[in-house]
Amino acid sequence: MRDYTENELCETVFYLARYAECLEIDKTITVTDERELFWMILKWAQEFERNFDPSGEKDHSIELETQGPQWLRETFPYMPEEDVARKAIIDFVNFESATSVVWPWAVPAEEIIQSEKILRKVERAAGFEQEGNFETDVLYAALDRIAGVNPVLREEPGPSPETFQPSM
Repeated sequence: MRDYTENELCETVFYLARYAECLEIDKTITVTDERELFWMILKWAQEFERNFDPSGEKDHSIELETQGPQWLRETFPYMPEEDVARKAIIDFVNFESATSVVWPWAVPAEEIIQSEKILRKVERAAGFEQEGNFETDVLYAALDRIAGVNPVLREEPGPSPETFQPSM
């Protein structure tokens, strides 16, 4: 353990912050709280400077460049943003699954939700607005075209026994 200068600490904080910025831009990490990131970087910089031996064989920059991104990736793993349109489709399918007396589509709800191909097609066909807004009828029609209508709903009901009258 060694004492470090304020200048050494500031430089290490600077480089760790730059690594964090680059990794976030490259979508390698997800930082949800900037203050948490700052305090983690400060803690890592203090620890790094206390443990680094400037008279040793290791290069300060190379060691920091090796360890810094690793700390960031482990602490702030990348979490893709949930697509608003995708979430709306999944919510809509789940709602229909929970409330429909007869499932309206030929493909089961689980298959629709788990199929990237189906979800992508529905997204394009439904014409979502930037905020993820959609018209229910448009989404319903898109699912009809892509997932197919449940065959039970396609069949035309035949005459019921009560309506059938023999000719005289």
